[in-house]
Amino acid sequence: MSVDIDLQQRLDYLIERLRSTYDGIGHSSGRPYVYFVYHPADESQMRRLANEQLVSDTQLTFHTIDVLRITIDSLVGQEEQRQKLLNDPRKTGSSSGIVRLWARRIITAINKCLENTQEGERPVIVLQGLAALHPLGNPTALMEFLAEQEPRHPITGTIVPVVLFIPGTRPPQTSRVYLFLDQEKLRLTFYRGEEM
Repeated sequence: MSVDIDLQQRLDYLIERLRSTYDGIGHSSGRPYVYFVYHPADESQMRRLANEQLVSDTQLTFHTIDVLRITIDSLVGQEEQRQKLLNDPRKTGSSSGIVRLWARRIITAINKCLENTQEGERPVIVLQGLAALHPLGNPTALMEFLAEQEPRHPITGTIVPVVLFIPGTRPPQTSRVYLFLDQEKLRLTFYRGEEM
């Protein structure tokens, strides 16, 4: 129950931050990315709370994209090839190609979400299911790819905030560092943006 309360409080803070400083998110870091790290064991609670809390209203319009669904759909019919790649660590160039494919599909999904945005609307892109990137990719690499074609409001041209729900942990007394999937070997630095 205390996990729910902690996640709930952090989500409340995230929503308040988006409402109160929508246009200022990312100014200090150069990118409007918000990294929300939670323990992988809390995945189902996190999804439930995010679905309950991140509801569009007159101030914010949330567009949730499930990265797991995109990774599965993009490799349909190529399962054998993917398995060979996973079994051969020397083929790192191929894994980069797959992560780029996923990034392009995610960008397409984001643009589709934004295409009907109205004037005055403040859209927020939410990426969940990021564990699906492992072992070929990680959230930091994904955001580096996404930065090449940042999502923009179709009318105003302003950059749209992207919230990433990252299963992992934050090592104590560190800044801008996270352990993707709570694995020390996956110690990564946030790609710009801010931590929540």
